[in-house]
Amino acid sequence: MEREIMVIREGREAPFSRGLLAQTLTQAGARAEVAYRIASEVRSELLAEERCRVEEGEVLARVRAKLQNTDALVVSRMEKWRILRESTEPVVVLIGGATGVGTSTLAADLARRLNIQSVIGTDSVREILRRAISPDLLSTLHRSSYNVRPEDVRVPMDPEDSVLFGFRAQASQVLVGVEALVDRSLKEGVNLVVEGVHLVPEMILSRYRDHPNVCSLVVYLSDEGVHRDRFHLRALGTAMRRPAEEYLAHFREIRRIHDYILESARRAGVRRVENVSLEAASDAVVEIVLGRVSGIAEQVLER
Repeated sequence: MEREIMVIREGREAPFSRGLLAQTLTQAGARAEVAYRIASEVRSELLAEERCRVEEGEVLARVRAKLQNTDALVVSRMEKWRILRESTEPVVVLIGGATGVGTSTLAADLARRLNIQSVIGTDSVREILRRAISPDLLSTLHRSSYNVRPEDVRVPMDPEDSVLFGFRAQASQVLVGVEALVDRSLKEGVNLVVEGVHLVPEMILSRYRDHPNVCSLVVYLSDEGVHRDRFHLRALGTAMRRPAEEYLAHFREIRRIHDYILESARRAGVRRVENVSLEAASDAVVEIVLGRVSGIAEQVLER
């Protein structure tokens, strides 16, 4: 029977886990196949040397030596992420983007790759507010983000203008709930990902845009044809969701909101990620978040 390797950290022992070690590497940006290969190599070496008890620092030193010649950037990130993980500093990621561009898919993938347990959509926040606030008080809150009618805004205007006016009104209402979530997360030191159409960069409080623990970005699709196709894919196998036809009937309004959010990101200096390829977009999002994480870790090191 193969003997178990115990890893010692601050006087406490825990079984060596290839999965956890590989997860640490993927959090730092290593490819999954590389991460698992290195974790397996380290374990095999320790078994061959009959090392049944080993300090965590030595395990990480072996990993760094294997990575140094192939991906020095991951080595740097790995150390910073480890320091951050052991600190009380939370990370809050805000992923904005119009309906259908893939914010929820990217948020879920980011959370999986960075081991963040809490992912909340702004649609869920809106649904809670709908239960608490009557349509007579805030009619825009009870519409889809792209389907606010001129009479809902209660201000005389051209129907064309009512699309963005109504969307901004709804976004400002939903952001009250989002701000409460972010404040709680920062206060309690809990990592959190929030995604959704209502995360308009210029409407997010400046204290969050400038906060070192909060990372904001916007997802987009420049090709309208690709955007249209996403609604058909979104409807497949999801009987509880609205059919693609309903979204496509309001595609013009959705694209107006899409372009408005993208321009808002440009004006606010918020990073933008095109989501044509999920893998490439996910890598880009992880890169942005890890860049922000590295900054927090450096601050922790300087204290």
